[in-house]
Amino acid sequence: MMRRILLASLACLAALAPSVADAQPPRVVEIQYVPVQRAQIAMWVEDPDGNFLRTLGLTQATAYRGIGNRPGASQMNSGFRWPYGRREGVLPVWAHRRAAAEGAERFRRVIFQNRRSEGDASRSSADYSEDSYFCLSFRSGDEGIDAVSCASTFNSDKGRFVTEQDVTRGYFEPYELAPGETIERELDLWSLYPPRRDALRCTSAGCYDHPDVATFVDEARRVMPEIDAVTMATPPGETPQRMMVTWPAELPDGEYRLFVEVNTELDYNAEWGPDEYPTPLGPDNEPFGDEYWDWWAENNGFPYRGQPSVVYAVSFRVGGGADRQQTAEPEGYGSLSGIGDDAGEMHTMDGSISNDPESAPGSGADRLRLQEGTWRLRVTVTGPEVCEENVAPEEIGSLEITQYEERRDAHRYAQLAFEVPGDDLGIAEYQVRVATHAIASEEDFQRALPANAASLDSVALMVPTNRATGETVEVDFGGLAPETHYWVAMRAVDACNVAGPIVVAEYTTPPVQFTTVSPCFVATAAYGSPLAEEIGALRRFRDRHLRTNAIGRALVAAYEAVGPTLAGAIRDDEDARSVVRTLLSPIVALARWIDG
Repeated sequence: MMRRILLASLACLAALAPSVADAQPPRVVEIQYVPVQRAQIAMWVEDPDGNFLRTLGLTQATAYRGIGNRPGASQMNSGFRWPYGRREGVLPVWAHRRAAAEGAERFRRVIFQNRRSEGDASRSSADYSEDSYFCLSFRSGDEGIDAVSCASTFNSDKGRFVTEQDVTRGYFEPYELAPGETIERELDLWSLYPPRRDALRCTSAGCYDHPDVATFVDEARRVMPEIDAVTMATPPGETPQRMMVTWPAELPDGEYRLFVEVNTELDYNAEWGPDEYPTPLGPDNEPFGDEYWDWWAENNGFPYRGQPSVVYAVSFRVGGGADRQQTAEPEGYGSLSGIGDDAGEMHTMDGSISNDPESAPGSGADRLRLQEGTWRLRVTVTGPEVCEENVAPEEIGSLEITQYEERRDAHRYAQLAFEVPGDDLGIAEYQVRVATHAIASEEDFQRALPANAASLDSVALMVPTNRATGETVEVDFGGLAPETHYWVAMRAVDACNVAGPIVVAEYTTPPVQFTTVSPCFVATAAYGSPLAEEIGALRRFRDRHLRTNAIGRALVAAYEAVGPTLAGAIRDDEDARSVVRTLLSPIVALARWIDG
């Protein structure tokens, strides 16, 4: 069995990876789009008859973090890195079409180990181990998605697979058909989404992972051998994206259709939103927990269900020369829940989905932003003559990983520096992947994760490609864990999707530096308490908009140098404090406005 999985994986890796320069010029298909922030995306290709051929890309939250197949009821609230609630409606059109393809299999379903209900967000038994990514937010309300308010250490239940015994006894999740109308939705053995692949089973003292956790990675690769190769980091919002695909040799020249499904939480409008799909409260709408939902599920996070996934499609031809096709309008939209008789159906676009880039930018149909007023998704097939004499990019020079300059973030961020290699066509992209295992081959490279930016949001690292040969480029990257040894691999890819040599550097992150949170000295003195809501608004503005860039960090450093002295001068003078509060009022208002 494992040999079959390995061979299938290698075949998929070879088909989806950039090619190396050889006698036959590659058939290159380029996909362009500009997504909104936190977009979950699936890309796949079908033949003209609607037969699913292969997945081209799947964002990390679904492909790696397993949000579509994890413990917790599907309608459970969401929040910043919320750990529970299987999001079966995240990319339902892709999920159903992949599973219905010839020879495809479904994944084994994941549930809580032993909780009273799939609607319980807090544990009722020893079912946990430390979680390096997810956490249970202590905030509620729409702003919770941006409220990084988790405990420094969070323990989660990674779950276990459903068994035949569970199905026989009618294991279920609470499910609201309408607000206040709850049914017991029985769960079968199967899911259309992969389980999480970012958690290894912890067997140390104080860990209570189920043995199934150790098999999650193999289960995902068994069912979907190409999953490593197609996993992509969530692209940063409002940033042009360019994905190149070397057309697989087993797919002949001819007509094809590219589909791109996009979903985001909190995309509300008049038809889809918290009024229609509120926090589920159980049969009696009791706010303090009931037989289906516990207090944590009813009072934390936010009702995430807004407009469902939107699907874009472009027909194009491979072979016969260069081709460019594009679309400005979605093909349709998916099921909100991904459950029920229409779960895999793509509904025809109607007035319920927002499509107004000016009044509702980034919402509904505009999740892929309208470009030049004419397109949202563009497919370009490179003519074979462009790549006939192409030479692969040279090796990247002097790759070095060094510690991030801000000590408090050095355990999760690092700096990457390298020298730009030469290439006859010019560099189209740099691929950077990070792993906790050695990277010595193409297979190792593909199984490593695409690097993330140095950001609290898990978004793709974007490396500039407009620098001259020999110039040194420095970028910060993130998604790291403290006191962990990493292999960081990188290569250049040209416009013919031909990759240069892989170069590797190693780096070990430092331990967490527990420092006192830098206070807003003057504002705290003016308002009399570090817990004042105005202080929170100023801190959020500082952390999100000043500490994320060099100029802002310099301003913060200057303020922190003189702040204690100024604070001491006003702390015991009520008149001075009143004046400072008046001066700060427009700044607080601006900070609140910027953060919505």
